[in-house]
Amino acid sequence: MNPLAVIDVETTGLNPYRHDRVVEVAVVLLVPEDGIQAELTTLVNPGRDVGPTSIHGLTASDLFDAPRFADIAADLAELLRPSAALIGHNVRFDVSFLQSEYKRIGIDMPLYATFDTMALAGGGSLSTCCAEHGISFDGATHHALHDARAAAHLLQKMLLQNPRLLGQCASCHPSVWPTFPPPYGRLLPRERIKSVTPAVPSYIQRLSERLSRGSADSSLPEGEVAYRGLLWRVLEDGRVDESESESLVDLATNWGISFDRVNAIHLDYLLRLVRAAWADRHISDNERRELQLAARLLGFGTPTDERFLDLLKLQETKPIVDTPSIPGEDWIGKSVCFTGECNCSIGGQIISRELAEQMAVSKGLEVRSAVTKKLEVLVVADPNTQSSKAKQAQKYGIRIVHEPAFWRALGIVVD
Repeated sequence: MNPLAVIDVETTGLNPYRHDRVVEVAVVLLVPEDGIQAELTTLVNPGRDVGPTSIHGLTASDLFDAPRFADIAADLAELLRPSAALIGHNVRFDVSFLQSEYKRIGIDMPLYATFDTMALAGGGSLSTCCAEHGISFDGATHHALHDARAAAHLLQKMLLQNPRLLGQCASCHPSVWPTFPPPYGRLLPRERIKSVTPAVPSYIQRLSERLSRGSADSSLPEGEVAYRGLLWRVLEDGRVDESESESLVDLATNWGISFDRVNAIHLDYLLRLVRAAWADRHISDNERRELQLAARLLGFGTPTDERFLDLLKLQETKPIVDTPSIPGEDWIGKSVCFTGECNCSIGGQIISRELAEQMAVSKGLEVRSAVTKKLEVLVVADPNTQSSKAKQAQKYGIRIVHEPAFWRALGIVVD
């Protein structure tokens, strides 16, 4: 018989007919008598906010370099082309999203016969149905490939136990797809983002090329004060764009700061973050992610567990430079808007949007629901967010602050 395509998508939300998009897709080709024959999985850049990270586990940074749906549409169609039917756990949800994604790029996805493993198994979550049918669920839920594999194994067992259902599937035939032009092959499986070592930021490379090598003593000339202040402002949004990069390089060059002193200033910045995170003698997952991001942006790479231990020891013994270039900021009266689901937590509980706004108001800020030209600060949960609010803020030149830096600036201790 023709293979059956078991599909699963992770999405930014629940409504494919409005603004929600696919962020991950997986297809598993199954021949009931022979098992899984082929697989495809990739992350997809939705071009907007990623939605509930707490559910699918993906951040805007994870998806920043992922292909758009248009880039993977041909690969997906080629795998679906020989399939006799589409199968999924609540399959209508997955099919509706694929249809909407293809429609956005001007293609009508052909109609298929569909079979729903949730209905066939009598209802319940995929993990529950697998457990009830003696199927081992390998991997994490809401991980498209793991879910698709589990649904395929569940389907295979039900088909082999039900000759009538197997006959229904065998009577289905492939649908006709249009011919797709390139590109092909721009796939980014979820596992690959965990193994990629980020490159050294370009501004660190330029600093290394332009600046002299000199003593890293404890003096604090005027140029270092200015550089230190600019560094804190640049890194508060969790990224370094091209103009910020040039400003850091130009300032360090024109004020005659040596590369060794730049490294010392960067290390001092990182140790301040480590000290703040370690104040409660525990580093949460969110704090670890922030420290890893800061270390990479500062040119130290992504710290290993051993390097984290070294930093913890160093922050307890190395004095923090006391400089007036990083004053406490008066936030009272400033207008602020939030975008994305908060990643920080208090007492182990993720900060809800309502609580975030309440805390901001309690510190004297004015919370706005939308980004306008008069907004002063946009708080982002992820530095690489592509939300419409973030795009508007960038267009208007509005100050963008990464969520952990925002709470730290307000003196609010988060996990």
